[in-house]
Amino acid sequence: MRILVYAADAAKYRGMLQEVAPDARIAVASTREEAEGHLDAEILFSWGIPEDLVRRMPNLRWVQWLGAGVDKVVAALPPDVPLTRIVGAFGSVMTEHVFAFLLAIRRDVFAIRSLQAERRWEKVPAVLLRGQRLGVAGLGAIGRDMVEMGRAFGMEVWGLSRGGSGAGLVDRHFLPAQVREFAAGVDNLVLVLPATKETDGLFGREEFAAMREGSIFVNVGRGNAVDEAALAQALRQGRPSFAQLDVFREEPLPASSPLWDLPNCFVSAHCSGPSEAQRVGAFAAENLRRHLAGEPLMGVVERSRGY
Repeated sequence: MRILVYAADAAKYRGMLQEVAPDARIAVASTREEAEGHLDAEILFSWGIPEDLVRRMPNLRWVQWLGAGVDKVVAALPPDVPLTRIVGAFGSVMTEHVFAFLLAIRRDVFAIRSLQAERRWEKVPAVLLRGQRLGVAGLGAIGRDMVEMGRAFGMEVWGLSRGGSGAGLVDRHFLPAQVREFAAGVDNLVLVLPATKETDGLFGREEFAAMREGSIFVNVGRGNAVDEAALAQALRQGRPSFAQLDVFREEPLPASSPLWDLPNCFVSAHCSGPSEAQRVGAFAAENLRRHLAGEPLMGVVERSRGY
């Protein structure tokens, strides 16, 4: 059995996989050049492999994506090649990222730091998360962690998803056709949506215009869901009042984007859910064990849905 692991930290995964499949030939690569000699692999474990390389792998029997979002690989795979993604490894770290910014903005740590720099003894008004309404768009594994954290802070939680399966998780549930009503009703709106045709451009000018004065908009899902030009204009007009964006339609975010310069927009470089090699590797190794044993795989992607 030939396995290719393609990732920036590919070598970290080899030992865990070799324990499960001691007789397998496991190659690791972090660049196109390193991968070129291993395109005959039957199994691919990857995050970020170029699509054209995937198309040149004729023996593929299974792909384990080492991330939650599969939009960068799903189109490159033949329909008969199973694709699995990591589930359950990113929710806690992404939730911490989101609430770090919600708290920093609501408690205005930036004003506190500025006052310190000026040696000024002034109180900064506190705005509590408790009692506010949190909206979570996308109620998968990551969204569920967001919901739980919101409840821990004493927030009312609304949710938006394409199906009703997540309705029981939240105080009020919305479908994509109700996105404007959903956006208008929350104080803090967090997107953890996958990149699909249904989510493309879901949040645009009218949705931002409907948001409350003082609201915060956060996107840690995929950049395709947001009309960035409309968001930049909305931020200039104060609805939403603040945004934290970790994902974008084009990454890296071009230097020409107006989002860089807006004082009420916090840009981060797709880092809300760092891949912890131990947790991701353990998931991948367990799936490899299941594959070898003929057992059902975890995190199977439904191609028709895109996740």
